[in-house]
Amino acid sequence: MFKPFVSIIVRTKNEDFWIGKCLNEIFNQQYQNFEVILVDNDSDDKTINIVKKNFPKVKIINYKSKIFLPGKALNLGIKKSKGHLIAMISGHCIPKNNKWLGTLVKNFKNSSVIACYGRQEPSDISEPNDVRDLTYLFGLDKKVQLKDPFFHNANSMIRKSTWKKKQFDETIKHIEDRLWASSVLKNRKKIVYEPEASVIHFHGVGHHGNLKRVSTISKILKRKISKNKKRSIICIIPLNKPIKINGKYLVEKTIDDLKKVKEIDKIFISTADKKLDNKIKDRKVIILKRDKDLQKEFLGIEYVLSKTYSRHIKKFNPSHVIVAEEIYLNRPKNFFQNIIDNFDENYESIIPICKNNSNNIWKKDELGNIHPLFKTSLPSELVDHKIYEEAKGLGTLVKAEIFENSGRESNSQKFIEVDKKNTITTKEIINFNFD
Repeated sequence: MFKPFVSIIVRTKNEDFWIGKCLNEIFNQQYQNFEVILVDNDSDDKTINIVKKNFPKVKIINYKSKIFLPGKALNLGIKKSKGHLIAMISGHCIPKNNKWLGTLVKNFKNSSVIACYGRQEPSDISEPNDVRDLTYLFGLDKKVQLKDPFFHNANSMIRKSTWKKKQFDETIKHIEDRLWASSVLKNRKKIVYEPEASVIHFHGVGHHGNLKRVSTISKILKRKISKNKKRSIICIIPLNKPIKINGKYLVEKTIDDLKKVKEIDKIFISTADKKLDNKIKDRKVIILKRDKDLQKEFLGIEYVLSKTYSRHIKKFNPSHVIVAEEIYLNRPKNFFQNIIDNFDENYESIIPICKNNSNNIWKKDELGNIHPLFKTSLPSELVDHKIYEEAKGLGTLVKAEIFENSGRESNSQKFIEVDKKNTITTKEIINFNFD
């Protein structure tokens, strides 16, 4: 069986939002014959703390340089590696499934293959120009390159034996991957583009362009073709520790409201609580024990939601997903029916918002200075500064294909306005204990 040892090099610089998600997916791979080496460029956020606390097996190399040279960072990591194959991934890239690593590896059964790079897909909160660039560059057809030196190491794998003959250029700030490929692609050697080894890449490969023009292109590229697909809606209720008041679970009220809506086919409760399954018995309700690797706080709720969906709910083939949180006791009457009725298929989601009538709103800049966003001496009942707050937990409806990648996050939202009183949570009005 072809099962070479792989060294995975992860490059980071202030990636505390992404690194936990990236490493969580790496350690969940079906192919497990690997080590992880993180080359960090002097991060001053929580990147290193997250890695040390949650991923103790990761070897960390500190690369301190005022001028970041990507080739030097990669060479540092590879010099410390033990693998015959070297996988490279940026710290803000997230493998899309647990077959990512094995899919890259299998291409090296062919001894003429010296490098392989995978697909990069935009997240649903990527800038429009990044959506355009990634969709253009990384298509669905596998390619074998004999002359074309295009190679992108944000999601890639190379033979260490090839690297020993030609290391990455340590003097340039960009395209070190393509220059390396140009120098080694000779004598009938091959570079493979493998679209099945896909990652979500928030930043993309470029950050420029006419925003108005690429926004239009972005919408075209992201639009899915669905020929008369029947609307099928499911709901997810995320629970950490279910709230109990007077011996009754608070989530039961949310379930009762959801069951009144005929368009909702199933209700999934994602929780780590073991007692809930014995209490709630309903054909329409499915209790999902939250996967152990998704119980880590640093992952963030949107990541947990999207992974729960792709692992356990996608198989039901819904067209739309509602997420509702239990702590909202004063939802407007027929709220869930209203967001379904008001959903516009030209958008990716519909989100409830409420007006913020605070008298004075301030913002702190990067230097710690406070600046007014809005300031007035009028009483709050006369304030109308048109600043709104999201109330996603009240109930957000999202297209399923968008939800799979980014949970409730998207770049194309429609809003439905609710009264501020409808967004009050139990934490604000009830002194309760968690059972």
